[in-house]
Amino acid sequence: MEYKEFYVEGLFGLYNHSINFSLVKSSEKRASIIMLYGKNGIGKTTVLRMIEGLMQLDFSIFRQLNFRRAYLKFSNNETVSVTANYDILNVLEYLEVEYRNAKVKLNPKEVGTLNPSEEQNQVKVRELYKKDLENFSFEFIDTERLMKKNLKEDMIVKERSGKLITRRDLKVSSLAEKVRRFITESQVYGGRFFSTDEPELFEKILSNIENPTEISIIDLKKRIIDITETEKIFQIERLGIAREKWDKKKLNSILDKEKNESKPSEHKLTVINSYLEVLESRYKEKTNLADRLLIFEKILNDFLLDKNIEVSIEKGVEIKNINNDLIIESQLSTGEYHLLYLTVLALCTQVQGTVIAIDEPEMSMHISWQNKLINALLQISSKANPQFIFATHSPDIAANYTNSLITESYVR
Repeated sequence: MEYKEFYVEGLFGLYNHSINFSLVKSSEKRASIIMLYGKNGIGKTTVLRMIEGLMQLDFSIFRQLNFRRAYLKFSNNETVSVTANYDILNVLEYLEVEYRNAKVKLNPKEVGTLNPSEEQNQVKVRELYKKDLENFSFEFIDTERLMKKNLKEDMIVKERSGKLITRRDLKVSSLAEKVRRFITESQVYGGRFFSTDEPELFEKILSNIENPTEISIIDLKKRIIDITETEKIFQIERLGIAREKWDKKKLNSILDKEKNESKPSEHKLTVINSYLEVLESRYKEKTNLADRLLIFEKILNDFLLDKNIEVSIEKGVEIKNINNDLIIESQLSTGEYHLLYLTVLALCTQVQGTVIAIDEPEMSMHISWQNKLINALLQISSKANPQFIFATHSPDIAANYTNSLITESYVR
């Protein structure tokens, strides 16, 4: 599931804003970029905070704003909306939240319902929303906060992945730990992080049995070599990706014996062929992970010319200076940490249902980095379909993308 549309009417009593999110088919294996730019004061950051509030069902931001109505529509056409109801003196009486067939009236000044009779309605809205969005991940990056060096070690991020309802701050131990967890989890739940065109393994093997073709010993031996080379090319062992336990020598020995037979055993060749298909399928998953990790590593090393970045399952991300001294994250410059943070988010993105909203990504970054940033994030999130939302003033970041924020004057 992805975002399809956001709309707010009467923001600040001045503007109607709408965003039509470009939907990307999972088969296309690429991220979508939503660019929001315009003059100061029209509400770009506010729009991101409103989306964050809708995702969390936290309506504190809406209680503080002058607006009429806002909604967020998903790719399944379900919509969560909030409407502000005012009295004749234009004082907020209550907020009305609606999702699917459930509605609830909320207190205009503090967290909670307008009255106790609305509490059951609130429970219903939350239950429906939580069920539909349990696999959806949203993260809003407040770049100004990110830049404050004294927050690096215990930076509060607002991340929701299957926990969209209860508002609570989560402490991320470190970016290195985040990468380490990603390497571990993606080896167990590969389909969550990487899209693929490969047919299901069982279906593939079954098809080969039902529609047998001649199996070449030379071809089988070549595939054994290819699997071995894959481990080396993609640095499987160094990255800490689990290697398959298989006996290459024994397989080659069996094939050599069959090659000397006047009539090789079709049964043996079929079994070996199926076994290699299992190995190839598993290594395809491993190379998807390895490829993303190596791209991440290369891009960061291209950006950080006086440092060396290395990834492994044991340490997540290890950073060293030109003297080979270990550097911890809090010792990075503000811009370096900002870059590392954004690239780690891109690295850990899921196939679908991942939204990363970034307010003013250009802050603390040299113009040469700004020019390369978005392409770097797209490359790192390879074989996945995250939605990136950027609110920016930088022409260097926005230059190659259409402004997705459509603004009209609000008329009562």
